[in-house]
Parts: sequence; structure tokens; C-alpha cells
Amino acid sequence: MTLETIHRRLVVVMALSALLAFAVGAGFSPLPVILAALALTAAFFRQPRPETVESIERIMVPLALLLAVRVILEATLFRGDVVVPVVDLLLLLLCTEVLRSEDAGNDARLYALTFALILASTAYRPGALFALSFLLFLGLGSVALSVGLLRRKSERFGGPEPVLDRSFAVTSVGITSAILVSAIVVFVAFPRVSRSWSGRGEVFATPIVGFSDRISLGQHGATLRSNPSVVLRVEFPEGPPEPVSDLRWRGRSYDAFDGVEWTRSEPTRPARAPVSWYRQRWPDSVVTQTIHAAPLDVPVVFGLHPLHLVDPQVPISPMMDDVGDWFFWGSNQQPSYTSISGALPPSPDELRAASGAFYPDRTRYLQLPELPERIVHLADSLTAPYDTRYDQVAAVHRFFVSNFGYTRELPATARETSIDHFLFERREGHCEYFSSAMVVLLRAAGIEARNVNGFLGGRWNAFGDFLSVTQNEAHSWVEVWFPGYGWVEWDPTPPGSTAGAAASAWWFPGRQWLDGLTHRWNQWVLEYDLGLQLDLFGRLGALFGDDPAGTTGGGVPRAIWWGLAGGIVLVVVGARAVGPAGRRLRPESRAWRAFARAARRAGLVEDELVTSGVVTPGVLLVRIADARPEALPAARRFAALYEETRFGDREPRGEDRARLRAAFAEAKRALS
Repeated sequence: MTLETIHRRLVVVMALSALLAFAVGAGFSPLPVILAALALTAAFFRQPRPETVESIERIMVPLALLLAVRVILEATLFRGDVVVPVVDLLLLLLCTEVLRSEDAGNDARLYALTFALILASTAYRPGALFALSFLLFLGLGSVALSVGLLRRKSERFGGPEPVLDRSFAVTSVGITSAILVSAIVVFVAFPRVSRSWSGRGEVFATPIVGFSDRISLGQHGATLRSNPSVVLRVEFPEGPPEPVSDLRWRGRSYDAFDGVEWTRSEPTRPARAPVSWYRQRWPDSVVTQTIHAAPLDVPVVFGLHPLHLVDPQVPISPMMDDVGDWFFWGSNQQPSYTSISGALPPSPDELRAASGAFYPDRTRYLQLPELPERIVHLADSLTAPYDTRYDQVAAVHRFFVSNFGYTRELPATARETSIDHFLFERREGHCEYFSSAMVVLLRAAGIEARNVNGFLGGRWNAFGDFLSVTQNEAHSWVEVWFPGYGWVEWDPTPPGSTAGAAASAWWFPGRQWLDGLTHRWNQWVLEYDLGLQLDLFGRLGALFGDDPAGTTGGGVPRAIWWGLAGGIVLVVVGARAVGPAGRRLRPESRAWRAFARAARRAGLVEDELVTSGVVTPGVLLVRIADARPEALPAARRFAALYEETRFGDREPRGEDRARLRAAFAEAKRALS
């Protein structure tokens, strides 16, 4: 394989790694990415004929002009996301360049286009897979630049084509490692000027199954599909409450029901009551959660109910609205915050004795569409035997848990999506049917209730020491008003019915490891800010320093001196690895030294000659002719091939070294 072919294939794989780095981000167009991947893969295996390239270019030029116009219109007229059309143009130009002839002299354009594609991928929020793609790009780029330089120098001076041996590989690895270490040092030490990644947060949000500004029962004729995308990663600084499978990550409440959909009847407004209202009335026990959320279509703050306080870790402004839901202002790109919630609900006895003059707006929380008469009769029959609100709610709750089943199969027809059909005929459904039906029955009995959605439970990630909540854990439940205590949670969905969906999200053996890696990447790379930087240097100073401040007498942190010393050692080791002292012998020289050692073991030469490396073919052949004449023919053939390969006029090829290895094996057997 020629250097031109090796170089072109390296550049193609570089382009594929850059394409992967962009694809694992957000907001790419699938069709251009797939077409570009196919074109690059085809270019790796075969270069098209010149006439084919000319035909392709006649098509590519007008397409490139159209894409350029699209970029201009997107940036000026439509004011939309300009990165995706720019990337489409980059992909078109890149595919055009890699399809050119290997001797087209377009190396600089290929490097520039692949680097531009890597740069474009950082316009979105690059994940942990971006880091792996970038490392691949960095390694391939170092090798490709080296091969390209060798090819150009060989063509310029008219010498033999260089051989890419082990020393070349060692040098390339050394260069890549030095670049990577330098980049890490610059990243860690460069002063931070902001607290949060300033990526594109509002253009490409994550659609969450079962979570939006409305809950709809109108879907039918299908099956709810699993979606293992992680939406919340929750850390517990003081330890997780048990069991984590019962934790409900509350999102939003809905009060208006038209028989099919639940919505919020009023727009979001700041709360008139103090945020400490629940803390003053519920048991004095709290649980702290640090939540790293995916960007959603709705700027919701999640937490366990009741949520007392929210401390943002990124530039957002959390606020409670007038119905007790938490939301935030600011960029919704990877919102991170610490939520402090009540750990224990009021006891059943406390709720039975609940009293007070204040009730929420009954026009909102007792509102119902026109209902069949049998639903009202069912509500009366369930609640009439009991005197307290708590016991009435508990009776309705038992009715669902004891008599209904859970299924992810949606109703077959639109008629079967009604609450009436669910209660009296189908008697099975998913969580939104259970919560909707319970709220309808409670309101029909005159008890204020509302529908709530969020996420239930999660899976503990032992690798990252956090709770991972996926879209499969999307869930709906009920909140009932108790005077003096506020909204209290009730979940009518049969226990354990959603476990299968959650488990199916974790079938991939390495998923926990990958999710933990992604979490650490988000924390230590994307959210690496001035606070983390100072904390890191403080830890290093305490680790290497003698005094509490970790500084020398001149006030310079000892961690800096250790870093400089480590850098000097790295430079010295790298210089030795790529310099003359670190170069490995050529394959033919190693074969000759191995033959000399075999002659030493046979008693034909002294140890000193072998150690000093001055055993010449002439001297060794004379010794073999005197002591082992039967081995002389094989030794002569090997010596002749060695001198031809090592000192010949042309650079040895693969077949030359193959013949040398065969002759070496034969000569070695003759001496043994």
C-alpha cells in the first residue's frame, strides 16, 4: 500500500471520527449525516475514476451554492439555527474533497474541513462520546500529518518511499500523548470566566414521553414504547432515602380536565404564599438532592414533594408558582440544582384530624366535564361509608390498587379511551388512566384533587454513585388537598407495575458505566467553572503542600511546582522516546543480532562481540566455516539477504523482509 493511499484513508477515518463527534451531539440532520458517512466509507475502500469525479463535481458545485444561500438566509432572514446548515455545507465539501484523486494536493483543505466539523460539534452540548471521538480524531490527525509530511518530502527530494515501521508508531503515539496532556493542562489551568456551558439549550430540547404541559388519554391502537434516555441524575449528599424505587420526582400539576386532556387552566404566576409554608406544617425532616437534569421542553424544577428550597448550580432562577409548582428562568441547557424536600409526610392520624378554614380554588380543583351517572354513583358508594377525608381518599385508592391491572397496551379505539370505559369495562391501563380516574372520582365526591406528573424511582448507578432516572420512569399520580397540610401525594397505580419498563432500559451491560462516565463528563468538563477550578487547586495544594494553604515560602502553591516538575519529566521522556536514543532497530538489524546471539550460544563468537554489536557477516561466516561447515550454506544465504536488505540501494519492501525472516529461521535451525 502506497503512502498516498495510507494518507487518504487516514484522512477519511479522521472525517468519520469528526462526523461521529457531531452526530453524538444534538440537533443534527439524519439524512445528510448518513449520506456523508456512506460517501466517506466508499472513499475509504476505493477512489472513483477521474471521469466519475468530474461528474460528481458538476453536481456538487450547484448544491454547495444552494447550501451557502441557505446558510445566509438562516442567519439573516429566518434567524434560526445556523450550525446545522453550515455542517451540511461542510459535509458536502468534505465528501467532494475525499473523492478527488490521491495526488490532487488538497491535504490542507481536507485538514481544514475535518477540523471545522469537529469545531462545529462543540456548538452543541458535547457528551462523553464526543470525548472518545475527539481522542480518535487527535490520534488519527497526528499520524495523518506525519504520513502526509513524509509523502511530500519523499516526492520533493526523489528518495525511496519511507517505511512506516514500529519507530514511526512509537513517535506518533508520543506526539499524540504530548498534545493531549498539553490540552488537559491548558483546560484545567486556564482561568474560568463563566459558571456554565454556554451551549445551544433551547433549540434542541429533549422530548420527554409522558411529560409535557398536558396529559392526554386520547391515544389508542398502539403500545407505549420504552425509551431509556436519561433525564435526571440525582445525587444524595447525605445518603439516599430507602427505597429509591418509591421516590416520586414531581414535575407539574394539572387542574383542568375536558374528558380527554389535562391542562393548566391559568398561566404560570409567582407564588403569593411563602416557600416555607410546607416546612412549617409537615414533620421536621428533610432530604437533600442534587439534580442534574436534561434540557426539557418545559422549564420544570424537579424534586421530592414537598419542595422547600432550590439552590441553583448553574445560572438559572428557580421560583415557585401560585399552585405550588417549581419552575425556573434562564437557559435550560443542563439545569443543575440542589433541592431540599420534606422527607416524611404527615401520618394517617394527623391527616384524619386535618382541619382548617383554607381550601384551594374549588372552581379549579372540583371542575369536571359532564360525566356518566354511573361514575358519580361509584364515587358516592366508595366514599359514603367514611366520615373523614383521609378515609374517603384511602377507600378510592384501595379500589384501584385491588381491582385494576396495569398495561402498556393502549385502548383499541377512540371510544375505549374514556374514563368511563376504563372504570367499568377495560379495568386496566397505564398510570395516566389511574391518576385521571382517581381525581375524577374524588372530585365527584367533593374532594379537591389534581393530576400530577413527573418520574417514579430510578436505578442506582454504583459506578457513579447516583440515581439515574430515564424516560421509562415517566409517571402520573394524584395530589389531594388536606386543610392545614396542603397537597398530599397518592398513587393509585398498582405497585411494581412499571418495573418491567424500567428494567428494559438497562439491558445493555455497559450502560451503567457509560451513564456514570457521562455524568462525570458533565460535571468536570462541561460544568467546569471557577469554583471547581479553585477547589481542584486547593485539593492539589493540600495534597502536596506542608502548610494548610499548600504554598511555598514565596506564596506559590506547591501543586504548581509539582506540575512543572512533572511537565519537565514528561518532555525529557518524550524527547528520548522520539529521539535517537529511543529509536528502535530496523527489522533486518534485529534479525542479525538475533542470529549473532544464536551463534554465541553455539560457541562460535564471544559474549563481548555480541554485546558490543560488532559481529560482522564476514567474521561470523569464517567462524561458521571453521566450526560448523554444514551450517555455512544457510548462513551465507541469510547474510547475503541481510546485507542486501540493510544496505541496498532501495528501501526494503514487505516481501524482502519476508524472505529475510525465512532465511533467518533456516540459518538459526542449522546452528542449533
